[in-house]
Amino acid sequence: MLPMLAALLLGSCRGDDGPMGPEGPMGPAGRDGRDGIDGKDGEGMKTLEFTFGVKQNDWEIVKDSKEPYFRYEFDFKELESSIIDHGMLTVYRMLDDDYYATLPVTKLHKDTNDNGDIFYTQLIDYEFAPGKISFYVTNSDFYIDEKPDAMDFKVVVHYY
Repeated sequence: MLPMLAALLLGSCRGDDGPMGPEGPMGPAGRDGRDGIDGKDGEGMKTLEFTFGVKQNDWEIVKDSKEPYFRYEFDFKELESSIIDHGMLTVYRMLDDDYYATLPVTKLHKDTNDNGDIFYTQLIDYEFAPGKISFYVTNSDFYIDEKPDAMDFKVVVHYY
């Protein structure tokens, strides 16, 4: 049995390739590509930058949930559904000395009231929808005795 297997393996050899056969049918059409990547119009990624400022008195307290928080909402007409569907937002809190903190960000705060010093953390976050963006501040232990400080935000939008 072994000599027969060896004869089959060693005895078979491959000759030259024959002529190429006829070309097959064309496949289905592909989807439209993204601008600048797959050749749609060559413009590529677009970037927009916006700044939003919230004054201390502008923060509104929201108490309709078990966990109160502060909110401020802006009209953002440039933020269309198509941008949301084909892009991304990056939001920063603008700090002093040209520093930025990417949201969400948590900061430690100290306040003083009748009971003495109070230490709490503050979560700063955002949400967006077509045509609007909202900024939120939630304090640990849901401390709401004082409105958050004025804050400036930078929003960078990248989309195709």
